[in-house]
Amino acid sequence: MMIPHQPSPPEIATLAANGSKARFGVAFLRAICSQAGVGFTETSIDEDVLAIDGMVEFEASIARIQVKCTGKFRINGGDSATWPAEQHWWNRWHKSKIPVYFVLVVMDPDNQPEWLDHRPDGTLHRAAAFWVRVDQMSEASGIKVPKSQRLTADTLRHWASDVDACWTAQVRGGSDD
Repeated sequence: MMIPHQPSPPEIATLAANGSKARFGVAFLRAICSQAGVGFTETSIDEDVLAIDGMVEFEASIARIQVKCTGKFRINGGDSATWPAEQHWWNRWHKSKIPVYFVLVVMDPDNQPEWLDHRPDGTLHRAAAFWVRVDQMSEASGIKVPKSQRLTADTLRHWASDVDACWTAQVRGGSDD
């Protein structure tokens, strides 16, 4: 018996692979911000002149965030991951008076249909994010992101403390004059 030819489903993707990864990385960060109960404002397309993709909104102020999403690293492989840095990123980050964090979202495996695992009990992200503060980091050709710094809702409490410390230092500095 001959099986009739079934047409392949129409292609629905409008984003290229890199665009899909960029959107997934920001969505992953947004999910963690939602879990922690803090807002995230994304930088408008072509307005990322400060080398940031968005801002996490804490009560006192904001933290600036640069997000990269990749499948070239493994979640459980190695102690760190190094991402190439552009000189103009360093220039912008070092001028910031508030914390700037680099977030690396690692998709494992790097196979787009497997980024999300739809199970009967919920949908799981097949990814993890790691972070490092870059505004105070020494310039290097790459950003070394320690895998011990996993991005979680608790991380955002740490970031909020860093943001608060920026303003506390200014208040103290202003009262000593």
